[in-house]
Amino acid sequence: MREFIFTIEYDPGIDPITDIFIDYPATMAKSLACCVTARSMWRVDRITGPTDALSSLETIYLDSKHCNECLGSRNCHTPSEYAELDSDTNQRTIYTYQPEIEGCHSVPYRAAQQLGDGLLFQTTRNESQYEWRILMRDKTAVGELYDTIQQELRDGVRIELDQLGTPAHWCEEAVTIADLPYAQREALIAAVEQGYYETPRETSVEDIADSVGVPRSTLQYRLQRAESWLATRFMSESYS
Repeated sequence: MREFIFTIEYDPGIDPITDIFIDYPATMAKSLACCVTARSMWRVDRITGPTDALSSLETIYLDSKHCNECLGSRNCHTPSEYAELDSDTNQRTIYTYQPEIEGCHSVPYRAAQQLGDGLLFQTTRNESQYEWRILMRDKTAVGELYDTIQQELRDGVRIELDQLGTPAHWCEEAVTIADLPYAQREALIAAVEQGYYETPRETSVEDIADSVGVPRSTLQYRLQRAESWLATRFMSESYS
């Protein structure tokens, strides 16, 4: 087996969904499942972020007339069905079904068209980037897929190849960063980046709180909640 990892990069003002991710950098979307054939696609995505970001995303994301996957200059207007499986203040879990994706210049359609069956997909969206990871059989040729996607991209959209090779992490993502509430995720990322978990520690809770613009007590609470969540998920996945 091999995996093909690449990232679609958008300039601001090119894609309305990406613009929301750019405006709210704490927002993240990750596919929990993504299945594609040469004719149709169905997927489940979890989106976490600030309340305002999720409200703005819903307006566009759930619009059946808007193609959330189109990369070309033409909106293919594929019919779409959506269902919110779960919803709270800072999270949405959304099921999408597109029964007619033929001819749509999108990663799912082009991959199914050129690589055939037996593919598995994982996706992550954050800020201006939309990462795709495709698991495929060894003999599957990906050069034409990459060229096809690249040739038909509209202005302001780019594709960057990240990896083509031995699969990694497909069985190791029981705990995903998209599941962590965004405020706690932001606190945890800041703590790691600033060396809070190094030995010896390179920073303090006060310094991290100042850097992210929240009171010390708030930052401490968010770190404690994030640590508790990680430990609980680890135990439930390891010993279930």
